[in-house]
Amino acid sequence: MDDAKRKAYADKFKARIEEWEARLDQLGARTKQAEAGLRARLADDESDLRKKIDEARERLKELQAASGEGWEEVKSGAEKIWADVRATWDRTAPRGKDDDRPEPPIL
Repeated sequence: MDDAKRKAYADKFKARIEEWEARLDQLGARTKQAEAGLRARLADDESDLRKKIDEARERLKELQAASGEGWEEVKSGAEKIWADVRATWDRTAPRGKDDDRPEPPIL
């Protein structure tokens, strides 16, 4: 291969490397954005979970203080709050087969 062909090949090879480096930079930027988005979503989910758990604590106090028909009404509201907590948990912390995170307790 003559020098001109080698130089042309080397230039083309270099251009491909630069093209892929640019693609990798774009991929890295998208990954960082996705990570930031994921972090933001998880922070929102955590905040939602904390609020729902605080509501559940309040319902627990109401359950402990309720009697008769009032207890059934409070119980129904408590079960709905727990369903909301569970749905948020499941969305936030999906489990894989090797995941050893504990399941939240079930009422």
